[in-house]
Amino acid sequence: MQDTDILKENPGGTRGVKGGAPRAGMVVAVMERLREEILSGALPAGTQLRQDHIAAAHGVSHIPVREAFRRLEADGLVTTIPRRGAFVSRMSGEDAREITEMRVALECLAVRLSVPRTPTAALDAAEDALRIAGRSGEISDWSEMNLQFHRALYAACGRPRLLATIEGLWRQVDRYLRLVFELTDYQGKSHSEHLAILDAYRRGDAEAAEKLIATHIEDAGDVLAAAFDRTSPA
Repeated sequence: MQDTDILKENPGGTRGVKGGAPRAGMVVAVMERLREEILSGALPAGTQLRQDHIAAAHGVSHIPVREAFRRLEADGLVTTIPRRGAFVSRMSGEDAREITEMRVALECLAVRLSVPRTPTAALDAAEDALRIAGRSGEISDWSEMNLQFHRALYAACGRPRLLATIEGLWRQVDRYLRLVFELTDYQGKSHSEHLAILDAYRRGDAEAAEKLIATHIEDAGDVLAAAFDRTSPA
């Protein structure tokens, strides 16, 4: 990358990091914009992501765009096909079932580890997330508060790699869950399950919380897999 290219992408004249790599801020800006468009459905599954168009829209070179694609691919949101380019990832019923199995195993472990360690403040934060979700009529707000609820409960497990892996699985299914839940009455059922999980945490009953989490994840996975099965070609 030439110095002149770096300066074009940095109007203030600040050079990029050593070696000509794109500044982290550029990559994050492109990545977060694409992530939101994918999660909201503005970029549906199967959409081709054209580097030149995205670079022009953000006023950057292709380098930050390629890095953004790479990071989104690691999250399961983008698929790169050799000699064809990058596309918004698709998901099948089988994919949904596999992710559900992984979520059950990992989140039950997080529950087992976190119930004895979770402070009251974290439980109150989880309850606040439920309250906010219940007041909002926006599916995006409900989805974010759903994640905040689970983050508050799992944080005390003390396993950063476990939590990072769980977050990655959430990112892969969240865009689909948003769309499916808009068309079903699942939100009310999910709220009831959340209240039961929170009660088990407050009682310090790890066994009950683990069983409730497993059922909660499996129920959501069944809704998602069924939706994919209905729309898949015969």
